Parts: sequence; structure tokens; C-alpha cells
Amino acid sequence: MRRFLSLCLFSLLLAACAPKGISTPIPPVETNPAPVFTPIPTLTPTATPTATPYASLGTIALDFIGLLCNTEWMNGAQHLTTCPAASADHSGGFATPVDPIPEGLPADAPVLLTIPPWNGYGALFLRYPSFTVGANDRFRATLQCRVSTPCDVQFALEYYDSKGKFHGSFMDWDYITGDPPIQVDAGLSALTGQTVDFVLTLRLFHSLDTPQKDNGLWIAPHIYRPLP
Repeated sequence: MRRFLSLCLFSLLLAACAPKGISTPIPPVETNPAPVFTPIPTLTPTATPTATPYASLGTIALDFIGLLCNTEWMNGAQHLTTCPAASADHSGGFATPVDPIPEGLPADAPVLLTIPPWNGYGALFLRYPSFTVGANDRFRATLQCRVSTPCDVQFALEYYDSKGKFHGSFMDWDYITGDPPIQVDAGLSALTGQTVDFVLTLRLFHSLDTPQKDNGLWIAPHIYRPLP
């Protein structure tokens, strides 16, 4: 009996001394008890969207589409493979540039399609490389859903600070089928001088019946920096 107790104590000491792994914290997904599901309205014609132009009197300090494959992909429960093959399992969430013409946009408009997870997690997070925010930097984009797809989603710009703390809902915009495209031109003065990892987020607040629904489009998303 003494030998058995000694072995148990020794095992506990080994477990306590084992090194712990370090991993990037996954942003939480809000859960609400017994949600009331609101049907998504039937598609109705909307005004032709206009892509947010890349300004000629400044520079593009951060191109969110150009750096897509340098990001870290996550949903509310796990890390995902960044820029996976088209034949891969996308049920945890997916993002890819798409042809702007079927969306009624100019042929040269940069468009990022974000597809939320349809395995119950409710959000897709794209974490970008570290970026130091300038004094007059602005986040610019046009937000909407695909013209052929009903949706009810929330777009958000969030970030991790230099200590790795996640700041959710730094800026967010709700969009539902029938709304006009959301033109975003938001100042980032609250973060001036800080080095942060920006996160593009697409959230759902209802059940997802099919991955063909609730796809979010980010048209020309970028950080604009005016000339001095």
C-alpha cells in the first residue's frame, strides 16, 4: 500500500513539472441561451454597389486582400489551415478573393469573400501580421453580401494588442439582406502609435442552414494613410 501511494505521489509531481505549451488564444464566440431565430428576408434588388476606391492622395499602408495568405485563420474553437486547397474541408470557415463582375462591380475591384463556419462555431477570424498604426490612418472598405445570397451577418474590425490581448468589436457593422452596401471610412486615431494585429471578423447570430448562405464580401478592404 505504501509503495502504491508513493507511485501516485511521484506521478502527480511529474505532471505538475511538465512544461506547458504556448499557443495563440482563439477569440471567443458569443453564445446566447435559447436564441430566437429570425428568418432572413427574401432577396430584393438593391442599389449597384460601388467599390471603395484606393485613394490617389495617399498610400495603402495595409492591403487586407494582398496579405490574406499571411494571416492566421481561426473560428470560435480552433485554428484553421490558411489558404487551403479548393478541395479541402472548408466547414470550419473559409476566405478567398473572388471575381467582382458577378457582384456588379468593376472588373478590377478587389473583393474578399468570407464564408463563416457551418459546423456550429459561428464566426471566422482572420488575424493579420503586426502593424504599427499611423496618426491619420483610416480603415476603408465596402461591406455587403453576395447579390445572389441571403444573409444576416456582422462584419467587424478587431485586433490583438502588443501583449497578445484580444480586443473584440473594436468596430462592427451589421448587415442583412436588403440593406444598401456599407461604405466604411473609419479613423484609427485611438490606436495611433500602437503595434497591433488587426483581425477581420465575420459573425453569425443564427443557425446556418447551408454554407451557400451568409457569405460576407469585403470590397477593397485596406488601411489608408494620407500623404504628410
